[in-house]
Order: sequence, then C-alpha cells, then structure tokens
Amino acid sequence: MSETLSHWVKRFSDCKLPVLYKSKRRLYELQKDEQDITVTVLTEIARQDPGFSISILRHAGRSTKKEITTLSHAISLISIPLVIKMLNELPVLEKVLDKKTVLKIMSIYAYQYQIALMAKEWSISRKESENNEIFTAGLNRGFFRFILYSLDPDTAFKLETIYLTPSNDHKLKEKELLGNTVDAISEEIAKDWKLPELICESFSGKHHNPKITGIRLSTELIRWVHSHSSVHYPDELTERVAEYIRMPVDLTPGKLNKIMINIIRNSYRYLPKQPLLLMLMSYPASIKHAEKPIHKPKTQQQMLSNCIKSIRSVDTPKTNKQLIDLSIKAMQQGVGFSRILFMSYDAKENNLKTISHALDEKTPNIKQLSISLDLNKLFKQLLMKEQLLTITQKNQHKYNELLPEALRSLTPSPTTLISSFFINKKPVGCFFVDHGKTAKQLTTKELNLFKFICQELKAAI
Repeated sequence: MSETLSHWVKRFSDCKLPVLYKSKRRLYELQKDEQDITVTVLTEIARQDPGFSISILRHAGRSTKKEITTLSHAISLISIPLVIKMLNELPVLEKVLDKKTVLKIMSIYAYQYQIALMAKEWSISRKESENNEIFTAGLNRGFFRFILYSLDPDTAFKLETIYLTPSNDHKLKEKELLGNTVDAISEEIAKDWKLPELICESFSGKHHNPKITGIRLSTELIRWVHSHSSVHYPDELTERVAEYIRMPVDLTPGKLNKIMINIIRNSYRYLPKQPLLLMLMSYPASIKHAEKPIHKPKTQQQMLSNCIKSIRSVDTPKTNKQLIDLSIKAMQQGVGFSRILFMSYDAKENNLKTISHALDEKTPNIKQLSISLDLNKLFKQLLMKEQLLTITQKNQHKYNELLPEALRSLTPSPTTLISSFFINKKPVGCFFVDHGKTAKQLTTKELNLFKFICQELKAAI
C-alpha cells in the first residue's frame, strides 16, 4: 500500500484516535469530586494513554499560534473542561480494536515511554533545563506506528516485522511498504498537526539541537535493545552516547544499564509487562541479582486493587461466571463482607438460581437456592428495575417474611444488601450481601465499594 506524503496526511487528518478504557474509568472516578481534576492529574492520565496524549497535542497545535512544549502546557492551553469533554467523547480502544492489535499498540507505547525516560535522564545528567519538553517529544515521537494500527492493522503488522529483523536496511523496506520512510511521513503529519517543534524536527537528520540529538540517540539505543534482545551495545553507538552525555567511554555502558534498570522500576505502573521483561532478560545475572523480597501479608486495599485489575484485564478472555467470581472475591477479601451470593436470572424459568457465592462457616447450605419470581413478590419487584434494597434491624420486620425461607435465617445481620443487577436495561441477576452473624454495621465506604465493584463488573461484561 504505497502512498504519497499528501495521501498519508489526508488519511491521518481526521482520524479520531481511540483512548484506553482505564483513562475513561479514571476520569469517571475523578468526576465524583471535580476539585480533584487538575492539569497535573490529566497530564498523568495522558502520559499513560497514546491516543489521549497525541489527541491533546494535535488539538492544541491546531487551535493556538503559541508553541506547545509539554503535555501539561497543551492541556493548559485547551482548558480542563474541554480536555475532559475530549476524553469523554473519544472511542474506547479495547472496544474498537481486537485484543491482538490493542496489545501491539501498548507495546509500541511502552517502547516509546522507555525512549522518553532515557532521553530525559540524559538531559538531567547534562544539567539541561526543560526536561519535560524532551520527555513529551520522546513519548509522542512514535505516534505514526500506533495510529497506523488503529487505521490499518494489516499494514502496521507488516511494518512491525521490519523492525524485528536486526538488519540495517529498515528505511529501504519502509519505503517499499509505505512509499516513504516512517520518519518522512511522520514529519509531514507532525507539521500539519503543528505538534511540538522537538517532535517535528526530530524526524529530520538536519538539526543542530542537542535535545533532538538526545531523542534520536535514545531511540537508536532502545531499538538496539529490543531488536537484538541485548544490552551489549555496539562500540560506535557507545562512543556517540558517551560523547553526548559527557562521560568516559569505558564508564558509559554501566551508566546506560543503570538508567535502563531505573526505567524498568519507574514505569511498571504504566506499561504492559512484556516489553519490560524483554529488557530485563537482556541483563547479565550479576545485574539482575537482588535480595529476595520480604513477602508481607496483603492489605484489604491491595486485595481489592488486585481483584479490580483482574476484572478490567483484557489479557485473557473471561466468562461472565469468572468475572462474577472475581467480583465476589473483591467483595469478600477487598471489602470485608462475610457472605455473598449471586443469583442468576433465568427468563424461561422466571426464577433466580445461585451460581456463585462466598459463605462463612456458620452459613447453612444455600448453594442450590432457587427463587421462583411467580411465587416471591419481593424479588419479582426487585427485578423490575435496577435497584438496591437495604435491610436493617429497623425495617427487618417488613421484609423478613417476604424472603425465601433459606435466606430468612441469614437476616439477623445488622445490615443486608440485596441488589438487582442489570446490563443494557435487562435483568441479569441479584446480589445478596452481608457481614454474617456479627454485630458489625455497614459503613458508607463499604456501601460505595459494593456499588463500585458492581459497576466494574457491568463494564467488564
């Protein structure tokens, strides 16, 4: 699919870049208290999301005559309300592309993130100012490849195979596939979008800006590590880096390895594991060796966080039953509920049946519980719409007789939650949750966490 530069600019001009699900989820959580939404917070979200990051830079570049230097600068120019609106309106990456393509896009962004951190660390060691400008340029310099995955995954996969070979004719093969080199196409699009000058100029070999030299050198170095799975850098490359970071040649490889290890440590929160593992495996055993970590018991908050990550994860497909089991685990281990039942709604039988549960030792056997909606008015009413019923000691007398006999013996708990669960306005089932036969009262935090887990489950299904 060989095209001219003008054709590439036209193809990219109106593309609506998808953003990550976790970015929208993070914004949704922040909007509960809009005072928490600051330029710094939005910048942190954008640093983790390739589509959102380049969308902000493109929008700012086209809407202002001022030179954009960083992501935070771009967000300030656009304004926080408009950036929030932008994120809400952009499509979700995981919904518009298949899993394989999503993982490829994240791997490319991980690669670019490593380049950005390397270039920034070099800039700091050179005692230069404006390190965040270099980070922003390094982070978004590879925008062409991950946008190409969004527009044309087949061509993007072919381009990827070019970089997996350790040969030196990458640019020739790029021209054969695309009609131009990736740098030439990227430079033309970057100028059309008015991206930061450091990005635009970094694609050309005709520059004298040391910041761009750092970005291009770090790109070359990280590409070497990824394509060769090795940190035994070529002598010629080591000499150029040594000159740039103003360090003796014999000490430079050690310095680079130290920076690389810091990159791995500092970026694990943002990036998929695979690219980091690839880099880590490149190191000799003496560098990788570390003392065995002391395993401390996980806190309730850590348990909840791990369960939510598993629910959100798209790495391995999960059935609805597996997602419900994870939600119940989150409610029990991450919130502290003693007894949780999920009863699935069967439209043909018009009943509810227990399909997943977590019960304490004192709970009678209700694993095979079945509730006919023709015979039970309470659950029939609950399944009319999505709603949450809270049974307390004050109103227990109103509901106890309406519960099936198997559940009636469970209600001495100070608070019981019964929540109907809907997806796309259709009933899916009911949760039954409490603290067991204890005197523990339901807190507002626990109630909010229960609702939060239900929302995550709904989004995942």
